[in-house]
Amino acid sequence: KTRGGKRGPAVDHTALYPYGVAEMQGKRPYMEDRHTVVGTLNGDAAISFYGVFDGHGGDGASEYCVDYLCANVTSDVAFASNPKQALTRGFIKTDKDYIKVADRTNKDDGTTAVAALVRGNTIFVANAGDSRAILIKKSGDVVALSSDHKPNRPDERERVNNMGGHVIFWGVWRVEGILAVSRAIGDRMLKPYVIAEPEITETQRTDDDHCMVLASDGVWDVLSNAEVARLAVQAESTQLAAKTIMEYAYQRGSLDNICALVVDLTRGGVTTSTTTHDMPAAKPVGGGLALARGLTLSDADDVQETDDSVQTADLD
Repeated sequence: KTRGGKRGPAVDHTALYPYGVAEMQGKRPYMEDRHTVVGTLNGDAAISFYGVFDGHGGDGASEYCVDYLCANVTSDVAFASNPKQALTRGFIKTDKDYIKVADRTNKDDGTTAVAALVRGNTIFVANAGDSRAILIKKSGDVVALSSDHKPNRPDERERVNNMGGHVIFWGVWRVEGILAVSRAIGDRMLKPYVIAEPEITETQRTDDDHCMVLASDGVWDVLSNAEVARLAVQAESTQLAAKTIMEYAYQRGSLDNICALVVDLTRGGVTTSTTTHDMPAAKPVGGGLALARGLTLSDADDVQETDDSVQTADLD
């Protein structure tokens, strides 16, 4: 089930690095998660764009990001010379444009956005909200590529307060007692406190890298970075990795829509597959579950997590 727009993930068979995607509606009444992959940007086969968008209050904003975010980034005048600036301006333009065109049905909805712009061996990750990106080494160690924007993150709380807003506890910490993320695209009623400006990291791919995972909080609410890494390195393909992560998150009790996008960083190529499970409150089809059941918390205890480019904070 969807609201406010057409259904269907955008996929591109010319992506620089192979990838697999799995998503499901889960226990929610509507599917608001979206993803997109676009290859050969501006005619350059060495540049690709991967994105995951977790909509809230409707699927209008997440669907809009599928249609326009990548184009807004690549059409920016700074795209070739300053990708970080292009990503920042692309996020902000998408936010402003969506607020202008949103109709009455989805006028107050919004979406998180985590996007990876890959140029050869350079990975730029832009994030607004609590969808997350991690890089997983062949050893299973994890490098955080983004930092969640939660209202109780000290710097985010200070920013909201300085703008005259309030961070209120209502089950979880929320901006104005409403939204559980402090950055997002859309959310007109919570401007100017909720902003679309992303935090951006830059990472160089190395031969020690295994894959990159972008996922909505339907995954991260119930699985740690280390557990996701364990599942990914054990899988035989990016598609099986994505499917296993999705199914294990559901098995762990995720109450949200679930989307997992896994990018193979061991080789470039032109292969892609995508799987969608849209059965609300139904047990997902097996396949990755056998692998998922083999994971225990102790398996992930020795995984090392590093964050070379993002200042982390206690989000609990």
